[in-house]
Amino acid sequence: MRAEVVSVGTELLLGQIVDTNAAYIARVLSELGITLYRRATVGDNMDRLLDALNQALADSDVVITIGGLGPTMDDITRDGLAMAFGDRLVRNEEIAAGLDAFFRSRGMPVLESNLRQAMVPTNGRAIANPNGTAPGLVFEKDGKIGIALPGPPNEFIPMVDNEVAPYLRAKTGNVGTIRSRTLRVAGVGESAVEDLVKDLMLDANPSVAPYAKVGEVHLRITAKAETAELADAIIAERAALLHARLGSAIYGEDEDTLEKVVVELLRSRRQTVSAAESCTGGLVAQRITDIAGSSEVFIGGVVAYSNAVKTALVGVPEEMLARVGAVSPEVAQALAEGAKSRFGTDYGIGVTGIAGPGGGTAEKPVGLVYLAVAHPDGCEVEKVNYIGSRQIVRHRSSQTVLNMLRLTILKRA
Repeated sequence: MRAEVVSVGTELLLGQIVDTNAAYIARVLSELGITLYRRATVGDNMDRLLDALNQALADSDVVITIGGLGPTMDDITRDGLAMAFGDRLVRNEEIAAGLDAFFRSRGMPVLESNLRQAMVPTNGRAIANPNGTAPGLVFEKDGKIGIALPGPPNEFIPMVDNEVAPYLRAKTGNVGTIRSRTLRVAGVGESAVEDLVKDLMLDANPSVAPYAKVGEVHLRITAKAETAELADAIIAERAALLHARLGSAIYGEDEDTLEKVVVELLRSRRQTVSAAESCTGGLVAQRITDIAGSSEVFIGGVVAYSNAVKTALVGVPEEMLARVGAVSPEVAQALAEGAKSRFGTDYGIGVTGIAGPGGGTAEKPVGLVYLAVAHPDGCEVEKVNYIGSRQIVRHRSSQTVLNMLRLTILKRA
């Protein structure tokens, strides 16, 4: 079975709302073994909506619309689906009575426009919406299925889970499932990752696909099988091969983040970390303290932006700053060691660099950053040259130093 998702709303095209619902239904369809053929987004325009719906019905077995089921004139989805299916809408008196009771209980008048939400197809039915006034709709004709769902996620997600998924599962029968797992890689670029595992990317089932993110690479493993257990077993076998190739470069899976993995590593070893940051302005500390339980491992940090603060609060020698400058491997090491010493932690982080867009020179260009991790046996320092905006340079710096910390902890296990 093949499906298409059509999201409806001019606000989506203007970028005023991010379409998280489409991503959610895509995951549900995969688990049901239904191929998502295409996703489309159209504004509140009937001609363009009909074009999208007719194309979807020509190419797919199921079309799922998101949004446009409210009571106002720009809520055109139910009428568009009725026209695309050659159906007509009739008032469901039970739904109308429920809407009437809802508005009266709140001391609000029941407008005729509100009762548009009681209109249902003759060849279909309504889908209950316990969290809103707009019910969903199911259209069925000539083997084709249309499912209309409201846009608010707090209404959309329960309806998908409780109504749409069981309905589609019954329609598909035992066609299997599509499952995915994502391995997260840090410290190795996308091209290098692909070169190490390219032979494992040739199979269709399971498939392995790399995706470049800021400061890391994701490897998505996808498998199709008769059951979720079989699909997971196929994925696990391929994941084991990828782990063997990439080793400690794989830091986590699915929703893991570097900061979460670092906090868990430190907690498991009952160790602590502190930070002295310059160009990242506290971003490393923020990422660590975003994680629940980080108070057990993160003792404190300093945003040592000026040279005076580097000296007064972290202990970077004035002579060193005068001799080599604030952006140097020596100062990065002094920041890391100073943080470790002053906060009494097992590890110390130091970051200094030029985030831009100004401030660079021929010898020290924008994007030059020195990162350091101090540990009980010494200090690791790394020089990097990033390209990108100020925000990208800062984020990549935080990503690299967190990965340095992770690898340092693992080496000392």
